[in-house]
Amino acid sequence: MIKPFASAAELHASFLGLRRFERTGMVVLLILLVLGVFVVPVVLPSGAAGRLAMDVLLTLILLSGIVAVAEYRWAAIVLAVLSFIAIALRWSEWFVSETLLPGLLPISAAAALLILALAVSTTVFVSRRAVTARILGAVVLYLLIGLVWGFAYFAVEASRPGAFAVPVDSEKGIARWIYFSFVTLTTVGYGDITPVARAARSLAIFEALLGQLYPAIILGKLLSLPTSERSSSDGSP
Repeated sequence: MIKPFASAAELHASFLGLRRFERTGMVVLLILLVLGVFVVPVVLPSGAAGRLAMDVLLTLILLSGIVAVAEYRWAAIVLAVLSFIAIALRWSEWFVSETLLPGLLPISAAAALLILALAVSTTVFVSRRAVTARILGAVVLYLLIGLVWGFAYFAVEASRPGAFAVPVDSEKGIARWIYFSFVTLTTVGYGDITPVARAARSLAIFEALLGQLYPAIILGKLLSLPTSERSSSDGSP
């Protein structure tokens, strides 16, 4: 006989399974972000191999992001649509010259990563999660912010050449803008790349302010959590 409704135990087991699935997706997403930000630009700094590796990583980051935020259906659907567009445009660059649509490739990637960052921020700031899950989400969110701004800088430079003063021998491609983004986010400011256009300066100022405020906001959020929520597990309602 078929049961018309699932029991409470079955629903709870399904809920725990979904949480474990999402947590695995978040861990995979963090690993891919670390590879994209710290490893690939060093091991494969330029050329076709480096470009191919970054395209593969971006594709995997977006796909794992959909898994990581599957709990938030609205975000997962929007992210899936934008990710499909970004991935299609990103891989079409191998067959069609990017000069035909300047700025569209980085804009689509930035939009998809922004939706992913917003969904991850829900895990960090809104949903009831254990502190370990919130910390994991906070690290992922921080790296996503750097990537979003990196693609935004890339889009500004692609649509308006000369928006940044860049050394002649500087590395080209997205790796350059990821580097500049994290230098700005951490307010290090080496001065080798300088925003010149108004749009570039506004983006840099906004990111620098965000880099200053983010650690304080995260620390304040974690300290403000009730003791019961700090010690709760991911299976808590």
